[in-house]
Amino acid sequence: MRRASFAFLAALASVLAPFWPLANAGAVVAPHDRGPLKVPITVALRINPLVHEASAIGTSVARLRAMWQRVAICEVGGDWDMVGPLYSGIGFSNATWSAYGGHRFARLAGQASVNQQILVGMKVTGGWVPDQYGCAPW
Repeated sequence: MRRASFAFLAALASVLAPFWPLANAGAVVAPHDRGPLKVPITVALRINPLVHEASAIGTSVARLRAMWQRVAICEVGGDWDMVGPLYSGIGFSNATWSAYGGHRFARLAGQASVNQQILVGMKVTGGWVPDQYGCAPW
Protein backbone atom coordinates (compact mmCIF):
# COMPACT_ATOMS: atom_id res chain seq x y z
CA MET A 1 0.00 0.00 0.00
CA ARG A 2 2.83 2.38 0.85
CA ARG A 3 4.43 1.91 -2.60
CA ALA A 4 1.12 2.48 -4.36
CA SER A 5 0.56 5.72 -2.42
CA PHE A 6 4.06 6.91 -3.20
CA ALA A 7 3.64 6.03 -6.89
CA PHE A 8 0.37 7.97 -7.02
CA LEU A 9 1.90 11.03 -5.36
CA ALA A 10 4.93 10.89 -7.63
CA ALA A 11 2.72 10.68 -10.72
CA LEU A 12 0.59 13.57 -9.48
CA ALA A 13 3.65 15.68 -8.74
CA SER A 14 5.07 15.10 -12.23
CA VAL A 15 1.79 16.24 -13.79
CA LEU A 16 1.57 19.36 -11.61
CA ALA A 17 5.29 20.26 -11.76
CA PRO A 18 5.07 22.55 -14.83
CA PHE A 19 2.42 24.62 -13.07
CA TRP A 20 4.23 24.93 -9.76
CA PRO A 21 6.71 27.87 -9.52
CA LEU A 22 10.30 26.72 -9.18
CA ALA A 23 9.11 23.11 -9.05
CA ASN A 24 11.99 21.96 -11.17
CA ALA A 25 14.60 24.46 -9.95
CA GLY A 26 17.74 22.49 -9.48
CA ALA A 27 16.05 19.17 -10.31
CA VAL A 28 18.39 16.30 -11.03
CA VAL A 29 17.33 13.34 -13.14
CA ALA A 30 17.94 10.06 -11.38
CA PRO A 31 20.11 7.56 -13.25
CA HIS A 32 17.34 4.96 -13.11
CA ASP A 33 14.99 7.51 -14.76
CA ARG A 34 12.24 7.57 -12.16
CA GLY A 35 11.90 11.29 -12.74
CA PRO A 36 13.47 14.38 -11.22
CA LEU A 37 14.72 14.28 -7.68
CA LYS A 38 13.84 17.30 -5.59
CA VAL A 39 16.83 19.33 -4.53
CA PRO A 40 16.37 21.61 -1.52
CA ILE A 41 16.17 25.28 -2.51
CA THR A 42 19.33 25.99 -0.48
CA VAL A 43 21.25 23.60 -2.74
CA ALA A 44 19.65 25.12 -5.86
CA LEU A 45 20.70 28.58 -4.66
CA ARG A 46 24.29 27.40 -4.22
CA ILE A 47 24.24 25.92 -7.71
CA ASN A 48 22.66 29.02 -9.26
CA PRO A 49 22.12 31.99 -6.93
CA LEU A 50 20.12 33.72 -9.67
CA VAL A 51 17.22 31.41 -8.74
CA HIS A 52 16.52 33.61 -5.71
CA GLU A 53 16.81 36.88 -7.65
CA ALA A 54 14.58 35.63 -10.45
CA SER A 55 11.91 34.28 -8.10
CA ALA A 56 11.95 37.54 -6.12
CA ILE A 57 10.75 39.42 -9.19
CA GLY A 58 8.50 36.61 -10.45
CA THR A 59 10.47 35.48 -13.46
CA SER A 60 12.78 32.69 -14.59
CA VAL A 61 16.56 32.73 -14.55
CA ALA A 62 16.58 32.67 -18.36
CA ARG A 63 14.26 35.68 -18.52
CA LEU A 64 16.30 37.56 -15.90
CA ARG A 65 19.46 36.94 -17.92
CA ALA A 66 17.71 38.14 -21.10
CA MET A 67 16.58 41.33 -19.36
CA TRP A 68 20.14 42.05 -18.21
CA GLN A 69 21.43 41.24 -21.69
CA ARG A 70 19.44 44.25 -22.94
CA VAL A 71 21.14 46.35 -20.26
CA ALA A 72 24.54 45.08 -21.39
CA ILE A 73 23.77 45.90 -25.02
CA CYS A 74 22.74 49.41 -24.08
CA GLU A 75 25.56 50.10 -21.65
CA VAL A 76 28.59 48.47 -23.23
CA GLY A 77 27.45 47.10 -26.58
CA GLY A 78 26.81 43.67 -25.03
CA ASP A 79 30.44 43.16 -23.99
CA TRP A 80 30.15 41.49 -20.58
CA ASP A 81 33.94 41.05 -20.57
CA MET A 82 34.71 44.73 -21.12
CA VAL A 83 37.40 46.01 -18.78
CA GLY A 84 38.22 49.69 -18.78
CA PRO A 85 39.75 52.34 -16.56
CA LEU A 86 36.34 53.64 -15.43
CA TYR A 87 33.65 51.18 -16.49
CA SER A 88 33.47 47.45 -17.03
CA GLY A 89 31.00 44.60 -17.40
CA ILE A 90 27.45 45.86 -17.85
CA GLY A 91 28.43 49.47 -17.37
CA PHE A 92 29.35 49.45 -13.68
CA SER A 93 31.81 52.06 -12.64
CA ASN A 94 34.63 50.22 -10.96
CA ALA A 95 33.86 52.13 -7.74
CA THR A 96 30.21 50.95 -7.80
CA TRP A 97 31.28 47.37 -8.51
CA SER A 98 33.52 47.43 -5.47
CA ALA A 99 31.05 49.32 -3.22
CA TYR A 100 28.33 46.69 -3.81
CA GLY A 101 30.56 43.72 -3.08
CA GLY A 102 31.56 42.79 -6.61
CA HIS A 103 35.19 42.53 -5.58
CA ARG A 104 34.36 39.22 -3.88
CA PHE A 105 33.93 37.83 -7.41
CA ALA A 106 36.60 39.75 -9.33
CA ARG A 107 38.59 42.96 -9.15
CA LEU A 108 36.62 44.46 -12.07
CA ALA A 109 33.10 43.61 -13.24
CA GLY A 110 34.28 42.58 -16.70
CA GLN A 111 36.43 39.89 -15.10
CA ALA A 112 33.43 38.31 -13.36
CA SER A 113 30.94 35.85 -14.87
CA VAL A 114 27.67 37.07 -16.34
CA ASN A 115 25.75 35.60 -13.40
CA GLN A 116 28.01 37.35 -10.90
CA GLN A 117 27.57 40.66 -12.69
CA ILE A 118 23.78 40.20 -12.64
CA LEU A 119 23.84 39.41 -8.91
CA VAL A 120 25.71 42.64 -8.19
CA GLY A 121 23.47 44.51 -10.64
CA MET A 122 20.38 43.38 -8.74
CA LYS A 123 22.01 44.62 -5.55
CA VAL A 124 22.90 47.99 -7.12
CA THR A 125 19.37 48.52 -8.43
CA GLY A 126 17.60 47.27 -5.32
CA GLY A 127 16.15 44.20 -7.06
CA TRP A 128 14.86 45.60 -10.33
CA VAL A 129 16.23 45.49 -13.86
CA PRO A 130 16.63 48.87 -15.58
CA ASP A 131 14.34 49.31 -18.59
CA GLN A 132 16.57 49.47 -21.64
CA TYR A 133 13.98 49.42 -24.42
CA GLY A 134 14.61 52.21 -26.84
CA CYS A 135 18.16 52.71 -25.63
CA ALA A 136 20.73 53.80 -28.16
CA PRO A 137 23.87 51.78 -27.44
CA TRP A 138 27.01 53.89 -27.37
